[in-house]
Amino acid sequence: MPSTAPPSDTPWCQRRMPSFLVFLAVVTAVGLATVVVGVQVADVLPEVGKDQLGQDVWTDPVGLESAGGVAVAHIPDCSAGAVTRIALWDANSNPYWEVAGPATPLSSFFVGAAPAGFTLVKPYTKPPPGAVLRLVVFRKVGGVAGIRYRESQLRKSRVVSGNPLARYTIAGYQDAKVCGETGITKTTFVPPGTVAPTTGG
Repeated sequence: MPSTAPPSDTPWCQRRMPSFLVFLAVVTAVGLATVVVGVQVADVLPEVGKDQLGQDVWTDPVGLESAGGVAVAHIPDCSAGAVTRIALWDANSNPYWEVAGPATPLSSFFVGAAPAGFTLVKPYTKPPPGAVLRLVVFRKVGGVAGIRYRESQLRKSRVVSGNPLARYTIAGYQDAKVCGETGITKTTFVPPGTVAPTTGG
């Protein structure tokens, strides 16, 4: 009469096949979770990219207009200060262009061209279409002013600024109340989708 093997007293977690199956299940679960989180992060990063000061913490704005395919930056009176550095970054603070110089008051400048007296730190590289851009102006006093935008949002003969972006006449933007938390109060504000007034720029 054939003898039967006695049942094993070894716990399942110490047996090779069950342990391998559990390990395989855990690796699969971790892999799937990584893919899901990666997709979500890829969707969010263009909107919450960090700069060296944190997550776009500036409250003072910079405005931009399109002029013949070139972006012209405008610094309103409420953001005025002696500028020491200007950078155009992507959503993750990788520079497309950067200049630095002695503390100099600026009211406007061309993005991609160093203002007088400034030294080129990073030559201008054209951003890819649809990229999220962050133009950041460092001031000697008052910290950072900036704007987050896409090139497609810029308009000819109009300045876009604020968060969310709004349109202004060029002349009206310079002394518009666009800084801090007081909101936009100037009558030169042009709501998106409306016809801008012809006076004041």
